[in-house]
Amino acid sequence: MKKIYIYVPDQAIPMSVALIKDLCWVATDYASRQQGLKSEPDSYVQLVSRDGKPVKAFSGNTIAVDIALADVDPSDAVFLGAFWGEVNADLDDNPALYHWLRKAYAQGSAIIGVSNGPFFIAEAGLLDHKVATVYPIVADNFRRRYPEVVLTPERAITDAGHLYCANGIASGCDVIVAVIEQLYGAEVARHMSREFLLGFNRSYSLTDVAFDGQKYHQDKQILQAQQWLERHHNEDIKLEVLAEDIGMSPRNFSRRFKRATGGSPRNYLLQVRMEAAKELLRTTSLSIAEVAYKVGYSDLSYFSRIFQRSESCMPHIFREEIKRS
Repeated sequence: MKKIYIYVPDQAIPMSVALIKDLCWVATDYASRQQGLKSEPDSYVQLVSRDGKPVKAFSGNTIAVDIALADVDPSDAVFLGAFWGEVNADLDDNPALYHWLRKAYAQGSAIIGVSNGPFFIAEAGLLDHKVATVYPIVADNFRRRYPEVVLTPERAITDAGHLYCANGIASGCDVIVAVIEQLYGAEVARHMSREFLLGFNRSYSLTDVAFDGQKYHQDKQILQAQQWLERHHNEDIKLEVLAEDIGMSPRNFSRRFKRATGGSPRNYLLQVRMEAAKELLRTTSLSIAEVAYKVGYSDLSYFSRIFQRSESCMPHIFREEIKRS
């Protein structure tokens, strides 16, 4: 099972912390049972405070935690809960937190800030020259404090390469689902969403941010190719022609693309098409054949097989599950 920590700041907003923990708890419980393991989510989803003591919430009540910063183990994901007010004691004087975040990120952990939680990620220096979003009301304060961050508060979610920001509680739900999908797979994420977020209606699309985290590299030609693939994913694409158009041999193009993004051009195109297909299945009444055609597949059977391989279910099942939730 994956290790997930949720940092509880001073003056925490309990709803933010509880939502993160409950969703991760449900996902871990289901993933355990799916794998035939004993369900022990309390061992894998834990609340963290600066000193391991209960945290006083902004509303006056206290939030019990499981562990102190000094005692945390390596993690797979670190969530940062929201707090009340623009700046608090945790933000101004907590070097141990920032050391932990930098270390966790260097070890491959996903770092996620919800609402004003991105302040902590920025304070650790992890968002310099990277895209981020934050609760819009505190955006001006954020800009003044972190001028090196590319702040886009109008965006619901940003991904700067395993550094995720969500600008509110609603978008926080969706980023939690996205991180759970990365940790445990699409089936667990759908189960969690269906069982726990019944009636929750997203008001924005993830398609535009799905690949932010694969663009933090310095290869401008490969970035150009990524952007071209995203704009033209519904066309009959020959990657050899694309390579030639940007002045590379197919072999060199493939090598540089993988070095820059971590995956092959063909797989990137597949990801773009699958994200576009999921968005059409969520938000339109188009037939499955029409969805397939709109994302670049003329063969419905082939599209269905590719979709099932990517999402662990057939397109019509994906749509039915979305409707039930």
